[in-house]
Parts: sequence; C-alpha cells; structure tokens
Amino acid sequence: MTARPRPTTPARQRRPDPISQETERGLLSRSVEAVIAWLKDHVHRLMDAMRERGETVTLNIRQKFREWMDTLVDTIAQSDAGIDAVIAGIRAALTGKNPVWAAIKALVSGLSGKAKVALVLVLVLGSLLAPVLLVVLLLVLIVAALVAAVRAAAT
Repeated sequence: MTARPRPTTPARQRRPDPISQETERGLLSRSVEAVIAWLKDHVHRLMDAMRERGETVTLNIRQKFREWMDTLVDTIAQSDAGIDAVIAGIRAALTGKNPVWAAIKALVSGLSGKAKVALVLVLVLGSLLAPVLLVVLLLVLIVAALVAAVRAAAT
C-alpha cells in the first residue's frame, strides 16, 4: 500500500467571535471603572477624615497658643517691661545700635519668671513644630498629587 500524500493547505484557524471580544472588553472596562470609582470614593473619604482631623488639631493648637500669648501679653502689660523695652529701643537707635535687639533684651529682662517660662515654651514649641508642619505639608502635597493622578487616569 502506498501512503497517500497529506494535503498541503494550512489548517483553518478559528477566528474569534467579535461579539465575545466586545463583551470581554466591556467587562474589563467596567471592572476598571469600578476600581477607579472605588479608589475615588476611598480617597475622598480619607481626604475628608484628614481635613476634619487637621481642623481639630489646628483649633486645639490655636487655642493653646492664644492662651500662652494672652498670659505673656498680660504679664508684659502689667509690668513695666514694655515701657522699658521702648525706652531701650529708642536709646539704642540714638546711639547707632540695633533698636530691635535692645528692645528685645530689655523686654526679656523686665519679664517676671512666669512670663519668661511662657516665652521659652512658645519658642520651644515653635522650633519643635516647624519640622512637623513641614512633614504635614509634604504629606498634603503627596496626597494632592495622588488625587490629581487618579482623576487624570479616570478621564
């Protein structure tokens, strides 16, 4: 028996059904849209929570700062330190020295012990909070960049 030659025509490849491709693309795009909507929702929730927490912390810090400054101002107003500071500033200006530095030195030397402690606390708090405020600012910028990226990807 002789072997019959096989046909040399290529085997037919089955074409994908265009309807099934459209539904797969539709499902994929809908799932991507659902993920983007979920991300947007959670980012908005996080932003709202951060905003509320930031407002609460800011109000507490403002209240404490006002209390400390009121204590400091009341102490200065009740003593003669303010008048001494003005006189020292004028004297320094007339002699050609820095009036601001002379006024500050006279003001601090004329303060009571309680007022000096309040002044030191304000200065220490300011020096400690400056880096924290910088980090908070950087975090806000990062979150804003992420929100902008998510919004840009959604459009």
